[in-house]
Amino acid sequence: MSKEITLPSGATVKLRDPKTLLMKDRNKVLATANEQEGLMQAVALQNGLISVMVVEWSLDLIPPSIRIASLDELTPSDYDALATEAATAQDYLFPSLTEASALDPKANTANFSA
Repeated sequence: MSKEITLPSGATVKLRDPKTLLMKDRNKVLATANEQEGLMQAVALQNGLISVMVVEWSLDLIPPSIRIASLDELTPSDYDALATEAATAQDYLFPSLTEASALDPKANTANFSA
């Protein structure tokens, strides 16, 4: 079941239910992030998550699933609202990252010294 949100600009966005995401969606997110390095890799990961979550939107832009560069045309507040909503997809697509962080909040990998 999808979820519709209203962005700060007033545009509406229909988002996928994270439970409907598949391995191909995770691979798409990873492929997007793999093209970058450093801080830009984190931004690319976020863009990838948004692109697999957006089903449709009322913005006069090509949806990010077709043209990810459309996200560059959003206002910072609209982008941040989408990124916040897409965080649920990150928890679903990458559950091991969430579990590892819970084991040791200072590390993003499992604690092997325990």
